[in-house]
Amino acid sequence: MNFKILYISLMAFLILWSCSLEKEAIEIENSNPEEDLNATSQKPLSLTVTIQEEEIAAVLGAYTWSYYDQKAGGMAAIEAESLPPSELAGSRKAPAVNSDTSIELNFEEEPISYKVNIWDAADKLKGSFKEVQLSGESGRTVYEVVATWERGTGHYVFPLTVE
Repeated sequence: MNFKILYISLMAFLILWSCSLEKEAIEIENSNPEEDLNATSQKPLSLTVTIQEEEIAAVLGAYTWSYYDQKAGGMAAIEAESLPPSELAGSRKAPAVNSDTSIELNFEEEPISYKVNIWDAADKLKGSFKEVQLSGESGRTVYEVVATWERGTGHYVFPLTVE
């Protein structure tokens, strides 16, 4: 009797084990290596901000990102946390602007969508917009751009001094 129970248990284990191997093989087969090799960047690409004719780099904060891991031979994902926006901006240079200043966001790779958050000194969200809003702000203001791509989302921060 014990031999039958052992035999049935062993067979069930082998069947379950082989099914899990088959699932892994199907997932690897279904991935397109040519597409995946283009996704080797382990974090979102850079964002620069053009203010009139001056260009500044935004700081990358928190992000979630998937990429092709060549060592593992498949896709991998990273989720990174960061400091609050005002701390990320820190003592970085905050170019002086006014409500008429031309501001352009230059993504290294154009996102599917993005929004611009405005934060106060106490790290409280003042508002969320489709573009950089200068009117209604004054003094040092921290802007956060939340951009979304097919491979994930990145949070970028830059300060401006609104006059």
